[in-house]
Amino acid sequence: MNKTFVVGIILILIGIAWGLLLDGIGMREWLLLLSGIVLGIIAGLVQRWAVVRQRLGLITPDKKRLWIIGVIVVLVIVKVAINVFIPSYLATSNSGIYLSIVYAIGGLLLGHALYLRFKPMPQPAKLRDNRM
Repeated sequence: MNKTFVVGIILILIGIAWGLLLDGIGMREWLLLLSGIVLGIIAGLVQRWAVVRQRLGLITPDKKRLWIIGVIVVLVIVKVAINVFIPSYLATSNSGIYLSIVYAIGGLLLGHALYLRFKPMPQPAKLRDNRM
C-alpha cells in the first residue's frame, strides 16, 4: 500500500471519529463532508496529472506549479461557495471548519494515491518536442 493512501485514510478516519464527537453534525453535514472528500479526490487527481505531465516533458515546471496552485484555489473557492449557499453547522463553528479541512486534505491525498495506481503512457518524442 502507498503511504499517501494510508495517510489519507487515517485523516478520514480521524475526521469520522471527530465528527461523531460533535453534537451539531446531522445528515446534511455528513453529506457536505462527503462532498469535501470527493472534491479533494478530484483535486488530487488533477494535481498528480500535472506532475506526471511535467515529468514526461509535456508541460513546463511553471505550468505544473500553476496547475497545482490553481486546483487548490478552485477547491477553496468551491468549498467556501458550498458553505455560503448551504448554511450548516460546519460553516458556523470552528470545529466544523477544521473538520471540513481534514476531510478535504484526506480526499486530496486519496486522489494523489489513486492516480499513482495508474501508469501513465509515455508519449512519443515527437509530441514532446511540439509542446506548447
